[in-house]
Amino acid sequence: MRILVTRPAEEGERLARLLRERGHEAILSPAIDIQLEDGPDLSLGTVKAILVTSANGVRALARRTRNRRVPLFVVGPQTAEAARAAGFVSVRDAKGDSKILAQSVREWTSPGGGSLVYAAGDTIADDFVSALSGQGFDVEVLRLYRTRETEALSDAAAAALASDAVDAVMLFSPRSARIFVQQVLRADLQKKCERAAVLCISPAIAAALFPLHFAHVQIAAQPNRDSILDLLG
Repeated sequence: MRILVTRPAEEGERLARLLRERGHEAILSPAIDIQLEDGPDLSLGTVKAILVTSANGVRALARRTRNRRVPLFVVGPQTAEAARAAGFVSVRDAKGDSKILAQSVREWTSPGGGSLVYAAGDTIADDFVSALSGQGFDVEVLRLYRTRETEALSDAAAAALASDAVDAVMLFSPRSARIFVQQVLRADLQKKCERAAVLCISPAIAAALFPLHFAHVQIAAQPNRDSILDLLG
């Protein structure tokens, strides 16, 4: 299958390798660009754990501290993989989304005895932070990277859609879905989506696709990369 991938560049390249290993072709068209923030080394002396909801958060954190023993509480397998690859030795994986991570944090630790640091970007999961704060946790948000929405489909993606050469579109967040929709509409390629499938990591992403129509809409059984890859059979 020829699959259009909307992940940021670095994550998209890793996903493309996994798709090629499964015999598929990836067409990269990042919906979001990531810029890691520079700054001094982070002081983590009173931190009991760091919360991470994306591989971008791991990469941004790794640039700002040499401490690889601080515990990381992460959202899912892809983020856990990135954390271990960066050398962090204490990684607990919620195997879900930010809501499941908040529930898992309450099982893994209790309020008091230090703060939790959320290694975030310029947009944060407010409900995630408020859920933990409401349970008595001291949560400090560190904005360690910035995101920028891309204006248009990549040349390769636009050409592939225009020539009916896209079999499926893979989407990992409601935000990237909304960006993709606007890019398709700007390029006047909405009719070309009607022959393709769309693979969504969650129901919220499927809800963000209006007014585009696809031949098939498939939703992963679990909100993680491995589960969305399972949709390929």
